[in-house]
Amino acid sequence: MSEDGIERDGLRPADHVVVTGGGGGFGRAFCKRLAGLGARVSIWDVDADLGLAIESEIRAQGGEASFVHVDLAEAESVARAVEASLRLYGAPYGLLNNASIYPRHALLDMPPDVFERTLRINLTAPFRLVQAFGPGMIAQRRGVIVNIASGRALEGAVNGAGYACSKAALLSLGKTVALEWAQHNVRCNTIVPGVSMTAQPLANATPEELIARGRQRIPLGRIGYPEDMAGLAAFLFSADAAYMTGQAIAMNGGAILVPQ
Repeated sequence: MSEDGIERDGLRPADHVVVTGGGGGFGRAFCKRLAGLGARVSIWDVDADLGLAIESEIRAQGGEASFVHVDLAEAESVARAVEASLRLYGAPYGLLNNASIYPRHALLDMPPDVFERTLRINLTAPFRLVQAFGPGMIAQRRGVIVNIASGRALEGAVNGAGYACSKAALLSLGKTVALEWAQHNVRCNTIVPGVSMTAQPLANATPEELIARGRQRIPLGRIGYPEDMAGLAAFLFSADAAYMTGQAIAMNGGAILVPQ
């Protein structure tokens, strides 16, 4: 509490946080970091093997987490997952919209249904979850939403129109949530990761190629890792970020400084 009487709120032990795409890549790191801070984590993923594996890992380390199966492309599946998480741990303090897909097609070759499915998973699902969990955050007058966008939102993506468009729109959604819900002490920020050691870039490159790319192109001389993004997410959920909302924070080793 300070002179204005407004509490600087942040993640507390036993707070509930929902993480989409929690089974792999960035998601695993997010779940582990938040559970390590005492959060009770709902691990949402379409891959049960991945989701259950990180659930077991967190529980073995003394944390609290539960896997929730979901297909973010399907509205009914999202609704069931919302109900399951609410039954598990109640209204969440935090929502981390991390899950996304990146189908690769040239513009003229991209099937419309692939483009639309990309938007359903990468954009419509986060919108649904904001609508589903937002009322609980507003009612308790505390909550944090963190979205995961991409540098492709700013630069476009050759052979990735659906991905780039969805991530650009996610930036705008985050700003709108921040503007509308600041009065309720609900914050929303977006992380914009650079090239990192995750499944998405590894679909077209080896780990060695990614590491070499980092040495050659990134001012800090390396690519990112899931733990880098998890550290930023932990900050955004904390009371140290209580005066930050509506922001898009690039985490890319200084790559944004390099002229294109």
